[in-house]
Amino acid sequence: MELPVIQQLRELGLALAFGAIAGLVYDLLRPLRQGRWSTWTADALYALLLLLSLLLFALYAGRGRLRLFALIAMALSGSLWLWKISPLFRRMEFRRRRFVRRLTRKIQYWLEQKKKYSKTEKNS
Repeated sequence: MELPVIQQLRELGLALAFGAIAGLVYDLLRPLRQGRWSTWTADALYALLLLLSLLLFALYAGRGRLRLFALIAMALSGSLWLWKISPLFRRMEFRRRRFVRRLTRKIQYWLEQKKKYSKTEKNS
């Protein structure tokens, strides 16, 4: 059975997106990988999500078949994500965490100052 070129291109694009999204999900699960059991749990969750989404991809995008070019495209885009984009993503995540930490400290300091000011105002 032949597959029209436009369908092959569609499946190729979906496979590339699938691999990149798989890399993103791996990066999103990375903070959960702290200890021995949490690493095992996060990896098992990732493998289960990947297996289920691969099954859905084969059923819907591949119309019941998982073609070799789709697997290669998934592997290439996932590898590209982890090799090139993941370090940028992790750096951005670190900066976001640092920003949130600083913002919380400033808000906490402001609330403490406000509390001190209100106590001194009541005592006066």
